[in-house]
Amino acid sequence: MTKNKRQIYLLRTIHGLFALYFIVCVLYLFYAAVSARFDKFLVIALISLALEGFVVFILNKGDCPLIHVQRKIKDDVPFFELFLPKKLAKKAIPFFSTLTIIALMLLLMRYSFY
Repeated sequence: MTKNKRQIYLLRTIHGLFALYFIVCVLYLFYAAVSARFDKFLVIALISLALEGFVVFILNKGDCPLIHVQRKIKDDVPFFELFLPKKLAKKAIPFFSTLTIIALMLLLMRYSFY
């Protein structure tokens, strides 16, 4: 295996772990809203998602921060296109953003009643 292929696989693995972490954070927001939990994991999830949103939407104008590394090592396949058709892959970020907003609204509704 060439050095470049190792770098690509390593970046894809790291990217996948980040994506999994943020998906778990979003799911935890829903769990916290449904179960009325306010704990350190919710705080960690909220901070993580806020930082990710800031980096993606404010600093990178909607692009993943790892795109720069991906381009540098000449990996031409966007992350979500690794396992989704191109049309769906382009909708992944808006989909997860919408899920996050819905979860945040549910949390706000849950805690506005207390």
